[in-house]
Amino acid sequence: MWVIALAVIITAIVVGGGVYWWQQSKVVQTDTTADKGELKEPLAYSTSGVSVSVSKETASFPYSAYQLVLMAEECGNNQTSTYFSNLVSKFSGATRTVYNFTYQGETQDSGVFVVTLLPNKAGYSSLDEFKKDFDQCAAGGDAYPTMLNDNWLLFVKACGTGFDDGSGKPHGCQEVRDVVEPTLKLN
Repeated sequence: MWVIALAVIITAIVVGGGVYWWQQSKVVQTDTTADKGELKEPLAYSTSGVSVSVSKETASFPYSAYQLVLMAEECGNNQTSTYFSNLVSKFSGATRTVYNFTYQGETQDSGVFVVTLLPNKAGYSSLDEFKKDFDQCAAGGDAYPTMLNDNWLLFVKACGTGFDDGSGKPHGCQEVRDVVEPTLKLN
């Protein structure tokens, strides 16, 4: 009887010690990984106060030199097509990150507020420089230059024209934008 009790105690000590050792090694691995400097998200934001889902996708650089020339002309910025060809070449191979903030209630519009990040490959240091090359002067645009840092350019999509269909449903995109946009921060 004593032999069985002693065997159970020894087994419990060995198994318990093994579990303790395994948990301690996991903590060390986690700390080591964090010390190696994992990449943090480039965008910080809050959705507190609105029912929203957030999805993220990547895509290629969205503009051609011709599109940028047309956008610039609409805004009264008369740059040459050569200027924009050179600009587009700076963004060759760039990947944009698109955040879709989707309103989770009934809405009379798409209910999607879109924020796009693009690497700051042109080295813009001011919002004026950034806007000069990428601004949209038409209402309802899909990517208005909004903020930047040394690493990222941030664009936001307009939420529409302001048309109301009379249904009484909220404009979901604007509901989300009112909460999320003031909290946007580039890391």
